Amino acid sequence: MFCASDIIMRIGIIADNHLGYPRFENDSYVQAERAFSSAAERCDLIIVAGDIFDARVPKLETLEKGLQIFNTVKKKGIPVFAIHGNHERRTKGMTNPLELLLTAGVVKYLHGNGETFEKNGEKIQIFGVGNIPDMYAKSTIAKAIERFVPESGAFKILVIHQTILEILKTEEGELTLDFLESLPFDLIINGHIHNRMEWLNGKLLIPGSTVVTQLKKDETEPRGYYIYDTHARKAEYVPIECRDFFYEEIVFENASEEEVRQKVKNKIEELREKSPAAIVLLKIKGTLKEGLISSDIVIEEQKDVYIVNELNAADIKSKLDKIRQIREEKACVKEIAVAELEKRVEGKITLFKPLEFFDRLVEGPEEALKYLEIEMQK
Repeated sequence: MFCASDIIMRIGIIADNHLGYPRFENDSYVQAERAFSSAAERCDLIIVAGDIFDARVPKLETLEKGLQIFNTVKKKGIPVFAIHGNHERRTKGMTNPLELLLTAGVVKYLHGNGETFEKNGEKIQIFGVGNIPDMYAKSTIAKAIERFVPESGAFKILVIHQTILEILKTEEGELTLDFLESLPFDLIINGHIHNRMEWLNGKLLIPGSTVVTQLKKDETEPRGYYIYDTHARKAEYVPIECRDFFYEEIVFENASEEEVRQKVKNKIEELREKSPAAIVLLKIKGTLKEGLISSDIVIEEQKDVYIVNELNAADIKSKLDKIRQIREEKACVKEIAVAELEKRVEGKITLFKPLEFFDRLVEGPEEALKYLEIEMQK
């Protein structure tokens, strides 16, 4: 008798291709094509967990690239099941990009409904719920699943594209791991989160994106997709060839403008020697010489090199915290300014009293100058 343990099926699991992503548009096409081409060679079917496209209304050139990718997969006889992501979600009654792919006959689009895939007597049920606002996610998914009718012996898969409270916290998020684990599925596939993860002892798979979009440290990890073996109930991660992404931090102490520029230049050259076409993000932190501020540091722009300037950030934060603290004590702007002025001239200037000088300064530069002239004559 056939039972779930007899099922042997290899499922390609892909998400977040972001075709047409403006910053790295060519990467989005090339790397998505590599993922789908590889999965089509090795799998019986492919499931896409949302955000195939980066925009709700992709430009025609992007739609053409997407159709080329999926037509190639279709010609190999591999079906593709997909949901929409948050980048593709449109107002009810308006056509989203996934519906165009459905009309073109290259994907089976799921949203609040399911499809069954059978091969050699083996059966998989796939139920999809496309992205919905986080505040409604739990209730909407629960309501949609009421329409799901489990079939005896079938391997059951849920596909979603949402934030999950324990993984990616948002103010409106309500979807939890406990809720997902309680659902009547053998495997849950989630998109939206751009680095790959496995949760719930492998029951929840997040394949991550096939292209760098957020320039975060965890995106330095390989991009790729999962192959899930329904017999072994295990996932294998398959990296794809893609452009290197380097994320580095440089910490300075009382640095000059030239020192910062030179170290940044050297680091970029070092990384580009490893991989000439790499995407590079450098975060520069620490302190500058007295008198310099972070905006004084101007670094020559280079293609695909991104600088995050956090120099003197601690000092700026300290001053902001101090201002907040004084404001909470209901101190006025005048008291803040005078206190800062007294601190700066303490032990250095005895020519004037800070409070009196500040009062004259408020009246105008000429009044302040007259005050100083009088004080100098004393």
